[in-house]
Amino acid sequence: MEYELTIVIPVYNRAGIVGRTLDSVRHQTLRPLRVVLVDNNSTDETLHVLQAWKEHVEGPGFEVTVVSEPKPGAAAARNRGLREVATPFTMFFDSDDIMLPGHAKRALDAFHRDIPHDIVGWDVEYVSPRGKVSLKPFYDKDVIWHTIMHGSMATLRYAARTELFREAGGWDNLDRGWDDIELGVRLLVRKPSVLRLGGGPTVKVIETIDSITGDAFSPKAPCWERSLDSIERTLDHFGHPTICVDLRRAHLAGCYIAEGAPEEGWRLMAGVLKDTQSRFMRLLLRFACRYTALGGRGVARLLRPFFKV
Repeated sequence: MEYELTIVIPVYNRAGIVGRTLDSVRHQTLRPLRVVLVDNNSTDETLHVLQAWKEHVEGPGFEVTVVSEPKPGAAAARNRGLREVATPFTMFFDSDDIMLPGHAKRALDAFHRDIPHDIVGWDVEYVSPRGKVSLKPFYDKDVIWHTIMHGSMATLRYAARTELFREAGGWDNLDRGWDDIELGVRLLVRKPSVLRLGGGPTVKVIETIDSITGDAFSPKAPCWERSLDSIERTLDHFGHPTICVDLRRAHLAGCYIAEGAPEEGWRLMAGVLKDTQSRFMRLLLRFACRYTALGGRGVARLLRPFFKV
């Protein structure tokens, strides 16, 4: 029995709700299947819940590994889980979300199509803390742009070759912001073959008030900006234009202002404009910031023709 796919799930203080996620994994139709659960130094009964679940569900064709990672942060926990992976393909998942029964098999089947792919992605359904449902797409065209501007390579929207994750260096343990987007760019600059799966979403992301993004950007401004700085360095190192990162910064500055933190917004914009030589680009970036600050949506689509990636 050859295992080909491992699902890695970091867990921190989710003793009361992780069972819902684990049940969705247990009901996957794919067999054989490996699951790696990483307790991220939880202070509640999470580790006990994970170990009890392993003892209850593990059997032929369904292998569960439970490990601990004392370093704080989902990135460190995911790296710990990645070290346990011995299969060709890896899927990362979060501890408060749900996958439909055919999700893992759908992903693995796509990797075995006639044309081999390094990354296979899918659209996901997001449920906000207020109950609003929206569809978040995955893109296999213009992928770096859509990752930076629309989060296309968010954690739950794709699976990839395990060695690609390792070649890219894994997750940045120090990143407390868009660590998934930052890793996504490091994967994409290596020019992998990317496939988007059609059909309806097979993952439901249930956002909570205490999720990493939360309801506002401005309280964690240094985290998001550090991620963008890392993305810019990666693009520059691999010979890609970096101006799209400034557009994302201008959009973020507009979000700060819209949230009632204008000092943070204008501080960020001052740095953006200082480093932009083109007068025309400075005009576009100012527009992006003000448009977003006034509640405008879709600025990335409006300005896409003017920005290189």
